[in-house]
Amino acid sequence: MTVPACPPSLAPQSAPPPARLRVLAALALAATLAACGGGSGLNASSQPPTVTPPVAAPPPAPAVALHLRVQGLALGATLRLGHGAATLDANFNNQPYAFSPQQPAGAALDLRVLAQPEGQVCAVSDAAPTTVPDDGAPVFVRCRHASAARVVMPATAPRGELVLSFAVRESAYPGLPYESRPGVVGGLYPYAYRLTGLTLDGAAQPLDGVTLDARQGTLRFTPAREGRYVASVEVRDSSATPRVLATTFTITSSAARFLFVAPGGDDATGTGSRSAPFKTLAQALARSTAEQALLLRQGRHAAAGLVLTDARARQLLAYPDEIVTLDMADSGNLTVRAGTAPMARIEGVDIVNVKQYGIVSDPARAGLVVRNVRFVNGVEGPNKSENPGFIHGWGDNAAASRHKLLIQDNDFGRYVGAGYAFVLFDAGQSLVEDNQVRLGPGVNGGFHDKDNSQFNTYRRNYVEFDPADTGRIGVQVSAQANAEQVHIHHNLLVNGDVVLGGQCFQASCTMREHNLHHNTLAGGRIRQAPGVFNSGSSGTRVFHNIIVSRALPPYAGLSCQSGVPAGFATQMTSGANLIESTHRLAHKDAECSGNDMDWSVWRNTHGRDTPASGSVLSATPVLGGSGITTGLSPSDARRTTHGHQFP
Repeated sequence: MTVPACPPSLAPQSAPPPARLRVLAALALAATLAACGGGSGLNASSQPPTVTPPVAAPPPAPAVALHLRVQGLALGATLRLGHGAATLDANFNNQPYAFSPQQPAGAALDLRVLAQPEGQVCAVSDAAPTTVPDDGAPVFVRCRHASAARVVMPATAPRGELVLSFAVRESAYPGLPYESRPGVVGGLYPYAYRLTGLTLDGAAQPLDGVTLDARQGTLRFTPAREGRYVASVEVRDSSATPRVLATTFTITSSAARFLFVAPGGDDATGTGSRSAPFKTLAQALARSTAEQALLLRQGRHAAAGLVLTDARARQLLAYPDEIVTLDMADSGNLTVRAGTAPMARIEGVDIVNVKQYGIVSDPARAGLVVRNVRFVNGVEGPNKSENPGFIHGWGDNAAASRHKLLIQDNDFGRYVGAGYAFVLFDAGQSLVEDNQVRLGPGVNGGFHDKDNSQFNTYRRNYVEFDPADTGRIGVQVSAQANAEQVHIHHNLLVNGDVVLGGQCFQASCTMREHNLHHNTLAGGRIRQAPGVFNSGSSGTRVFHNIIVSRALPPYAGLSCQSGVPAGFATQMTSGANLIESTHRLAHKDAECSGNDMDWSVWRNTHGRDTPASGSVLSATPVLGGSGITTGLSPSDARRTTHGHQFP
């Protein structure tokens, strides 16, 4: 029977049909009502309509914190960032920063640069995610000097020509961002770097996407494919007639030069490739060759007891824009025992749970590089006073055994006990630059160059102690077995001293041609021990510094000697310093009073810090800001000629 169209009305007919027809009509009506959504019974018009309950909206996703890391920021510079409605000022490199929760994970990333630091350009990493990470992984922001203003510095350094002491890293993985920085010494700092060309297998390449920091020399690019890249770089110093160093860096882009290690990898089935990484550093080292580097993926890696030697890979590198943690487990250190190229490198990692020593050079003659490492926490072990520190260079008891180190762009965090950022024995031609040291209370000091130091440079470092710890050591050259041509310049020390010759006790011990210039000591002093004035010592210079000792004498030392050494007026010279002190003494005997000197004796008898030399003594505060932003005001004309700041 054909089902009729939906009726316009269900009212009964005026004349009822016969019974048989009524039954057939009822069946037809039921089918019609079912087809028209009106029910399924003979009395469908009496059934209530079906009501679908509304679907409850899911609760909003919780907002999460946005974590970030900054790299390349110049000493004392401030970078202002925005995320959502919040703002954040960053002053430190490799320091974890976090915005308070603003947006849920997965929301569009809203990280913005609101104000650039003076003289720099900062940007969110090209490899940053487009959404807020759901695992707390930080977003990286990198800063660089796009240009370098011409600076002319006074000729305070005895060194001559510019020297490339450390080249950039020699290998890159194709398709991944490459970044490395050289180490240049000599001439007059600061330097200006310029990229003059890039070739791939001999063919000139466009420079789009290739950057070179104009002040620091950091080279960054992404190699498109495998091959031999050669970057040509020019370096100029700040002499009146600039010294120029033209050099080339060769970088081999090759996947075979790398083994990958990931906490989720597999030591049994892994091959070390990007898609099949090893699980542990120990397995990767055992399977590596001397030419390879280990590229570490994010997560925690056991590193205590590892030894990097000439026979296997000796470079541990963090995967770009990932947080890699080396865990020392309060039980052992990472030893570098390498003497041939490619030089050992530890770059881009966090190091945690250090006990006594973190990285030990034993020795690294070819030139150990420790760069962009965040030393998170350490504690002195059971061997009390055995020179504990995050980095340690063993003494080798022979002048021929040298540690050559590049310690660059690192952050040294809290250390509990009588420790240091590092202690070096027999270090030569080492460069320590652009590091941050905030070890916390109770430590001995920051950098301790203890024994047989030759041609080492400490520059552009920030060392800070709490005001309650005033008098701690920022930089110490003990010269336990002589020291020669150690340069300490353009550092900012807050509540920390510079100590020269602290363990040069024997009359035969010598200190020659040390140069302390263009530093800012905010709440610190310069201490010179007897070794500076031994008969064979000469050439210690203290010039163009800012020394804010406040209620203490700015100089101290000599430690109860029977009198002022015969060569006191010539073996150490000082001038052109800005000195803020309210104390009547210029120099305080470290332990007695026999060699105390007031300003008249200091200046008129010994010719130190005379007005004719350019030194200024004042009780008027000369510095503004606090912590890492301490310095002269931007309008102060002495900003380049005195203290650590320059354009």
